[in-house]
Amino acid sequence: MHCNNWIFDMDGTLTDSMTVVWEGAPDALLARYGRTPKSDLHKTLLAMGMADGAAYLIREYNLPLKMEDYNDVMWDVITKLYETVELKPGVRELLARLKAEGARMCICSNTWSAQCRTVLTRLGIDEYFDFYVEAQGALHKSRPDVFFQTLARLGGTDPNRCVVCEDSLYAARTAHDAGFHVIGIADAASKSDEPALREVSDQFLTDWTELDWNKV
Repeated sequence: MHCNNWIFDMDGTLTDSMTVVWEGAPDALLARYGRTPKSDLHKTLLAMGMADGAAYLIREYNLPLKMEDYNDVMWDVITKLYETVELKPGVRELLARLKAEGARMCICSNTWSAQCRTVLTRLGIDEYFDFYVEAQGALHKSRPDVFFQTLARLGGTDPNRCVVCEDSLYAARTAHDAGFHVIGIADAASKSDEPALREVSDQFLTDWTELDWNKV
């Protein structure tokens, strides 16, 4: 195996939570305050980190929330939704083989690290990851810094020997342009971006059972 460092997104990449949680949570939050979501809400939020998304919802929907209150409210909303989330096909087998081959792995997600850990602990795969990175603020995935800093924490220096696994086009493109080895994974929430995601991925998979190990 050429690549011994692996950076995984969680939502839509390892878990089926993009539709369940990240399309469901904004709607559930707005419903609490009697607001109706616009038709392009999910697409707009998809390319934002948590902080930017919160500011957008508060501003655009005139929510009676301050930024310091938002996290507690949204945490309650998504915690309930995450209880129904499951792993995508092939994830357990993938992680077990990577560990057996000596790969170092971590999570780099827009979602709060504590929430990621809770979900992946429930699903029985937390043990595979060395650490969790919150891709928010200055470390948003639209900028390559988050991937380089994460690679350094994994103990690597060469992006070409580090795999970034993503379902989101903007994040995959950032990693690709920075020289990382990119694996794109199909997800219903990003179906419209699939042609472009294929272009920036070294491998594009319908699910993890399709991974060609000879190419990583």
